[in-house]
Amino acid sequence: MYLRTSFRRMGLLLAVLMPSMGACQGDGGGGTASPGSTTVGEVTLAADGAAVMPIVLGTSEQQRVSAAGADNPAPSQELAALLQRISGASYTAGEAQPGATGIYVGEATDFPWVPLGDLGQEEYLVRSDGQNLYLVGGGAIGASKAVYAFLERLGCRWFFPGSVWEVVPQQPTLRGTWDERGRPAFEIQREIWYGYGSYAACGRDKRQWDRHNGMIGSIPLSTGHTWFGLDPTNDFASHPEWFAYVGGNRQNSKPCYGHPDVIQKGIDYALARAAGGAKAISLSPPDGLGYCEDPTYCMPVFQGATPYAAHGTLFAVRPDGVLVNITSETVFAFVNRVAEAVAPQYPDVLLCCYGYSAYSHPPSFDFRPNVYIQTTTSYRRTPLTLKEQVEAFGRKTQNLGIREYYSVFQWDWDRPGGRSGAGNIEYLAKSLRFFYQNGITALNAEASINWGPRGLGYYLTSQLAWNINADTQAVMRDFYEKAFGPASTAMERHYSRWYGPARTIAPDAPPFDEAGQWIIEPVSAALNRETLIASYHDVDEAAGLVRDLPEYRDRVDHLRMYLHYLCLRERLAAVTATGPDSAILDAIREETVFGARLMNTNMIHSRPLIGKAFLRRFSAYQALLATVPEAQTWGTGWRTPREDVPTHEEMEALWAQDKAWLGM
Repeated sequence: MYLRTSFRRMGLLLAVLMPSMGACQGDGGGGTASPGSTTVGEVTLAADGAAVMPIVLGTSEQQRVSAAGADNPAPSQELAALLQRISGASYTAGEAQPGATGIYVGEATDFPWVPLGDLGQEEYLVRSDGQNLYLVGGGAIGASKAVYAFLERLGCRWFFPGSVWEVVPQQPTLRGTWDERGRPAFEIQREIWYGYGSYAACGRDKRQWDRHNGMIGSIPLSTGHTWFGLDPTNDFASHPEWFAYVGGNRQNSKPCYGHPDVIQKGIDYALARAAGGAKAISLSPPDGLGYCEDPTYCMPVFQGATPYAAHGTLFAVRPDGVLVNITSETVFAFVNRVAEAVAPQYPDVLLCCYGYSAYSHPPSFDFRPNVYIQTTTSYRRTPLTLKEQVEAFGRKTQNLGIREYYSVFQWDWDRPGGRSGAGNIEYLAKSLRFFYQNGITALNAEASINWGPRGLGYYLTSQLAWNINADTQAVMRDFYEKAFGPASTAMERHYSRWYGPARTIAPDAPPFDEAGQWIIEPVSAALNRETLIASYHDVDEAAGLVRDLPEYRDRVDHLRMYLHYLCLRERLAAVTATGPDSAILDAIREETVFGARLMNTNMIHSRPLIGKAFLRRFSAYQALLATVPEAQTWGTGWRTPREDVPTHEEMEALWAQDKAWLGM
């Protein structure tokens, strides 16, 4: 069963991140010198561009190789390819057998003749014993992490999705001593996902980034809204008593979660899903309000206390002094009843539910061990502060997740900075540590394909998701140096303007004041002509420093594309004040078309810009846009997906035009 592990409570497995990114204390991530099950010693993997030892595969890794595809190579395949890129050496792979010498890749149980010790499913081990190098895990995720953690120690990085942001060093001789063992801070799930979805290239880039940075989880958690087999149209017609009683009338807005027949429907649904192989089954209610207040099955949760309306639902203080919410009490009791019925036959299956909207308030009872609850940082309908809410849920469930909102296109419109989300380093570090300390084992964050303004925050999250006490300043310094080389100082100025200063954030610094309210301040810089000019100065300096260094220049060019996109927005704002209408339409077209051209760079979220959110983005101009047929339909005219990413030469010309317009 996927339950919170004793390691977190016992404080075992101290964490040490890669040397260039500093050391940290506390379990949950990175790695530590492992218990002495074998001798630790130096090994040589390559000498002057020639391989010294082969890669030897465990049974589990052989199976992964057989199932691998071009876009999803097995860890050992990518290890061989990257070792060749680093050293120039060509590596062969064979089956691991007792007495074989080589780079062992697989799960610990594949090598019973090697005393590797016990490893959890997501735990990994990187160890050299003087003859062999072991890159192993307790399960598939741990084995994968072992390979990519080792490659990170050699200097590889995958900062943002896409080949432009991949760092692979050159070193013809590979020799060293390794002894590291680690497990993730968020043990069930580490997921950043794209709201509005993605086009094919961006989706492929993101899957590779996830794999390289360990942003996956033990099981595919399921918390989506569901009717669990009920038909709100046909079933309502034949069994209105199964549905919500609201304001004296039955309506098909929600089920009546206290009705015995509805509970049985939930049980039947979950058992059928489990029999079909599901490891996580969602029981989250359909979205929206309109929950049941049935006098027979729901109102009794108040135990005779007088309810009052608040936050879109009903609350009351019971005679025992406990504040309860009718929606949370009935929905979560339903989830517990289903979980109780499923556990005897399928003990490893999780029954999942949001703690969200009208059921944000924690219930008065504990959850069963096979229930997973995912609460949220927004859309909270409870009098509790977020701090109180998280702490209360943490006391009632062994499996608690957090639904975060790192970037939502229609909230931030791909602008830099912000008070919360992936645009604020201080928020990220403090909130993730707070969540971890309060028993959260799964991180699920909505994001956008906007690595221009949010990429450093997304990357930092991937580091903290494994090593919760990682030195954030060291992570950022490593990013500036390895991503931008001689331009690191200029790029640090650029990023610090939007993310806040690259200072150390104390691991024990609370994100809340005594009243439980967030004390994170918004990043001071606001997007305007002055701050845009300042970033243009920094990135212009960086572009000059890496002009003849393509591996750095291409990354700077990606950020110049992003800044040019922001400049087009400033031009629209400027021309809006002066007109004429034709100039305004030209400015909207330029922003939209250039944004579409960035769809495969991962810099901005082009998909909603030219798709569903287009008219919302330009809501102030809807009357004007109504006269332009090609602006009305996705996939035509301005709103056409485009593959023609700007070249370096084109960016040089656009950059010069922008500098002139900005008066630089």
